[in-house]
Amino acid sequence: MKGALGIAFAASLAVIGGILAACTTPPALLLEGDANSARVAYGGGDLASATAVAKRHCARYQRLPRLLRADIDTADFACVQP
Repeated sequence: MKGALGIAFAASLAVIGGILAACTTPPALLLEGDANSARVAYGGGDLASATAVAKRHCARYQRLPRLLRADIDTADFACVQP
């Protein structure tokens, strides 16, 4: 009986682990932008991921992102000359 309980417990832990792994935050996503600005959606309060997206976007115009405003899931950046 202990063997069957051990297997059931291990299986339960595997299922719980799979569920928790599926609960990851979504990647940051450029919502809109041009040479002067970028609006980025991000999850989990991870402003660093939003900044990385804005940096890639602004780099297309040889500019750098400057954070203007951030809330829980959206950040607005200005793309400024270095």
